Amino acid sequence: MRKLLTFLFVCPLLLNAQTPADQVLARAKAYHDPQDVWPSLVTTFTFKETRPEGPDRSTIISLNNGNSYMKINRNDEEVYEVNGEVAEVLKGDKDKERALVLRNYYLYLWGLPMKLYDSNTPNISLAGDEKVEGVNCRVLRVAYEKDTWYFYFEEDSGRMLQYKFYQDAAETKGELITLEDEIMVKGIKILQKRSWYTLPEMEYLGTDILVEVE
Repeated sequence: MRKLLTFLFVCPLLLNAQTPADQVLARAKAYHDPQDVWPSLVTTFTFKETRPEGPDRSTIISLNNGNSYMKINRNDEEVYEVNGEVAEVLKGDKDKERALVLRNYYLYLWGLPMKLYDSNTPNISLAGDEKVEGVNCRVLRVAYEKDTWYFYFEEDSGRMLQYKFYQDAAETKGELITLEDEIMVKGIKILQKRSWYTLPEMEYLGTDILVEVE
């Protein structure tokens, strides 16, 4: 009886201890990864990456998050393997540092919003409420060392609708990434199409599409 009373007393305190930002992020995770699959996800992604000036690129990412492993194949011209922080260049004339940069790029952008739960994520704050194409959104702000990011989540569902980042302290120069469609990957709702624009000019930079999952 005493344990039950303790549980009933502590649980409301824990819920109340959540900040507004915590609540928004928890709702987003409940929508995108309700079974907490991302930390141990094993899969292969195939991306079509288009740019307004230049040919399309195909990138294949073989991923094992549980073992911190990724193999990256870009157009069969650059091929890398990354185990933890150890990288190997299997094909191409780039260095190992590029392999780590690409690993971080794909893990972060395609692992959102789950990646915001990483232990090295700086303080997440609630930046306010905004509308995105008429949809009410809660906005989270994360100030990294070199840039500041804003993430937009649909207020009712928690679905991530877009994000943007600024590369200067005045928050004038940056990029906006809009999100469309979803693909189910072993229980995770991953946004399938990402389109990039410069800020503030809104110049179109390209689109990345997840075309296949194995």
